[in-house]
Amino acid sequence: MLVKFKQFFEQKNYYNDTLHPKFWTDDNFNEEVLNSVIEIVDEFIKDDDHITPEMIEDIQLTGSLANFNYSDHSDLDVHILLDFANINKDESIVKRALDGKRFIWNLRHNIEFNNHEIELYFQDIHEPHVASGLFSIQDNRWIKKPVHDPPEIDQRDVEKKAEQFRAEVELMKEALNEVDDTDDLALINKRAKKLKDKLMRMRQDGLARKGEYSVENLAFKELRNDETIAELNGLIIQSYDLMFGEEKIAEKKKKKDKKGVDEWILSLVHALFSTDPSHDPKPQRYPAGI
Repeated sequence: MLVKFKQFFEQKNYYNDTLHPKFWTDDNFNEEVLNSVIEIVDEFIKDDDHITPEMIEDIQLTGSLANFNYSDHSDLDVHILLDFANINKDESIVKRALDGKRFIWNLRHNIEFNNHEIELYFQDIHEPHVASGLFSIQDNRWIKKPVHDPPEIDQRDVEKKAEQFRAEVELMKEALNEVDDTDDLALINKRAKKLKDKLMRMRQDGLARKGEYSVENLAFKELRNDETIAELNGLIIQSYDLMFGEEKIAEKKKKKDKKGVDEWILSLVHALFSTDPSHDPKPQRYPAGI
């Protein structure tokens, strides 16, 4: 049975009857926030030798806070539009340099408005940007005003897609706790990175095919909101630290019953056939397609 998008996602705080009331009043953007964002962008490019304020074509707000599908975890996605070719003819070099500048800025700053972080992006004016809600902060006007039209979606598809990733993250957490061999830790680190890449590709494919209400994008939001993605990022960092941390490896080896990946997997298989009542008589299968 199909579940109305609005019925399901209002419970998840994904689709709302109005634009975010702390940012919008009768379709007008909060003037204080607007002026602050412009100041942040000015500060962002102030010391850059290659970018001047005159080069900025527009400063645009997009994403869920320019639409009805915001949640408590939504960011203020602010795109700074430039003509990359005016900086260097090799636009791939420009993109890499600007991505690096953005990365450094994010390391040093954590700015929030109404408990929502601001995320700055550089965007080439020639890059197509498909969004159902797009607002020019620079000109204080809607470029594309969103329409309140909750679509229908099968809740089960979203949950099934998300559960595949949750299951593997839980398995990797258990594996990381059990193993103490650097080669095994390297395998876990590699798999965690691969899973994260797969998750990001899944979201991008969904956005490209069916937009922000695709099953893939909504599953991604589920995993972000329930901290699964944060746990995956933690696994990547933790496994890397253990790979190169001799003291931590030594500590793990001191603990009893630690095993390699092969032995750990074998213990899981044995658990499937155990008569111990503490084991689930109908264990969940390893997630297909991962």
